[in-house]
Amino acid sequence: MAVQRRQMGHAIHTVGTVAVDENRVYSVTPRFSGWVTRLHVRAVGDPVQRGQVLAEIYSPELYSAQQEYLIARRQGGTTEDPALLTAAKARLRLLGMPENQIAALARHGTAERDVPLMAPASGVVETLNVRQGSYVSPQTNLYEIANLDRIWVNVALYSYQLPWVHIGDAVRLHLPAYPGKSWEGRLNFLYPTLDPKNRTVTARLSFPNPGGMLRPGTYSDATVLASAAETLAVPSSAVLRTGQRDYVMLGEGQGHFLPVQVALGVEADGWVAIDKGLKTGDRVVESAQFLLYSESQFQSVKARMLGGNTAPTTSTTPGAEISLPQNSGLTQSQKPPASAISAGDADALPTPPTAFGQGGKSHD
Repeated sequence: MAVQRRQMGHAIHTVGTVAVDENRVYSVTPRFSGWVTRLHVRAVGDPVQRGQVLAEIYSPELYSAQQEYLIARRQGGTTEDPALLTAAKARLRLLGMPENQIAALARHGTAERDVPLMAPASGVVETLNVRQGSYVSPQTNLYEIANLDRIWVNVALYSYQLPWVHIGDAVRLHLPAYPGKSWEGRLNFLYPTLDPKNRTVTARLSFPNPGGMLRPGTYSDATVLASAAETLAVPSSAVLRTGQRDYVMLGEGQGHFLPVQVALGVEADGWVAIDKGLKTGDRVVESAQFLLYSESQFQSVKARMLGGNTAPTTSTTPGAEISLPQNSGLTQSQKPPASAISAGDADALPTPPTAFGQGGKSHD
């Protein structure tokens, strides 16, 4: 397979808790005093829509202001001072009456005894501090409404991980309740203080939540793709790790392969970045360990058939030739994972430690 260019970065795996986006929480407080005559939304957790009537309130103060406005309108055709009408309308605005209700008042010419209180945004009721019949005032916070179209996830990062992360880094979220599903978001804030008990810093992640599946309070698994940058990368299975050096099997054409020492970078999601040793356009063996292991087993079977006990360092397997440099630290007896052996080779090879499976194909 060809070496690919991919976005790679430190994959920091952590856990966190879904929370409400505090920038999307709205308080509902009247600008006048009065009594709640009817409560339309009665429980925490109830969904509401922007403009929906939450409650109706009788306020002598607001009722009086409506009457003054209507009187000023009736006198508007005869009075020489329009300031009275302007002042009456301004008072209604100061008491929180929206423009559409003022227009309806002017159109109908009748003061409303019970004035509706509207939801300022769509969302769910987070707090409820009122009951039908309650006396309320401008100091009373009747409702708090949280819009959940976008949520936060607070996760813990260790201090040594902080140099890797930056505001705007991509993040991925998984919930145990929804296996196989993930959400894509961004890291949007790092809290300035360190937890003295756990020695961690809280990072705030932001995710869109159009379906409402991300519920505040839910535990989650998060992956921060820190310092992501485009770089050359190969599958992790293509790397031969000797403990001292790392190699990939470079295809030279016509079934010839050569181990090439590489410098590895970040590893994530089954891929590893190549910092040095390869270039764009190079082709490598996707399952390098399987290639060496298959060659080793072929030489072993051949030696037993011929009565020998050694295997050459250059392949005689039909269609493939592997050249191993003397100081590479590689041998053809290096064994790959058991799943790398194809079922077709099972009868000719010694019994492996585990069952065979499909896979481990080499691609030049």
